[in-house]
Amino acid sequence: PLPSLRQPSCLVSCALRAPAVVKKMNPFKRFMDPEAGKKKDAKKQFMQKVKQDFTDLVPPEVMALIEDLTVSEMVCGDPECAPVDTIIRIIYKDAPVQMFGIPKEVDDVTVDDIQDFMPTADVLEAWGRGENVPWPPLPEAGEPPDVELRFNVGDRVECRVGPTTWAAGTIAAQWYREPGWETGQFAPYQIELDNGKKIFAPRDEDVVIRAEMVNDSEAGPADETVATENAAP
Repeated sequence: PLPSLRQPSCLVSCALRAPAVVKKMNPFKRFMDPEAGKKKDAKKQFMQKVKQDFTDLVPPEVMALIEDLTVSEMVCGDPECAPVDTIIRIIYKDAPVQMFGIPKEVDDVTVDDIQDFMPTADVLEAWGRGENVPWPPLPEAGEPPDVELRFNVGDRVECRVGPTTWAAGTIAAQWYREPGWETGQFAPYQIELDNGKKIFAPRDEDVVIRAEMVNDSEAGPADETVATENAAP
């Protein structure tokens, strides 16, 4: 069974929304704070405990694929996320480095927290084989709206790509989804423009997408909603 994700880690939910930096120790802080050295040593002990707890939870056959583990903290500037995440980086012997986050400072991370947020054994093993398996799992698509769209796949259209700019293209798909969108979130159309780019139209309205016009000098309505370039190729 998949672990319960109580709150998305900043590593996952904020990577494209807010700058995040790994916490670094100020080398001069120990001279300003007589307790700084003790705090740093305590932090290291907590990191070592998290590392050991994770190791104990991973099946031996999967640990055999792993070269090393590192534990660090990452600060997130997004108020919707936990202010500090604990990041566990998994260094594989023959595969790219992978990581996951726990939305707590390392001092507060428990074994239960690690179990809740760590990838399943199957995912860890797939990572060890070099497979790019997403974690946490991508949301299920769900059902698209029960709405009849105006255009069909293959229809020629024009998409608004700027306040007064339109670009011609062809409907490539109806009820398009980007990876990582919430369950039930769809765009009415994906469009392949004549220049080869693929975009999606967020609304099925003339202010966003319309039938292709051979001679068009209109600037278009005042609504400034535009079709958006796909995040995924």
